[in-house]
Amino acid sequence: MTADRMATLFDGFYQMGFVARDLDQATDALARRFGIRRFRRKASSPFMDAAHAWVGSTMLEIIQIRQGAPEIYEAYVPDEPSAVRLHHHGFRVADAAAWDEVNRRIDEAGLATPMRGAVMDGQLNYIYADTRADTGVYSEYVYLTGAATSIYDDVPHN
Repeated sequence: MTADRMATLFDGFYQMGFVARDLDQATDALARRFGIRRFRRKASSPFMDAAHAWVGSTMLEIIQIRQGAPEIYEAYVPDEPSAVRLHHHGFRVADAAAWDEVNRRIDEAGLATPMRGAVMDGQLNYIYADTRADTGVYSEYVYLTGAATSIYDDVPHN
């Protein structure tokens, strides 16, 4: 989707991002309760582990944080070790023009961006916009280029 076709900041929805106290217990509970049995597990950073699973056309991301993780996750950690709490909606941005448009729209809307950056030598760009007042959760925008375009290829489908 190019910037001239981008209608809203909800374009490109693909992910529901959750936070859990215990990744093993949370993924076990999702398997028992909802039949989501196959996850890809990986260390996302020195401060977080994550599990990913496709359910239809939506990816579930479950994040377990450790000491030193960005503060925006702290308030979302549920008390119950097997529970998950919705933290963000994820949106994929198709190209550089659309990425510029997303950045412009976020700035124009006056949304705070508590996390923004790039990893993988600039091939994975991300922004967390604080949309909690409007949606109850953050909105994460991701623009992938190069090798980063295949980072979800091994995420299992349920």
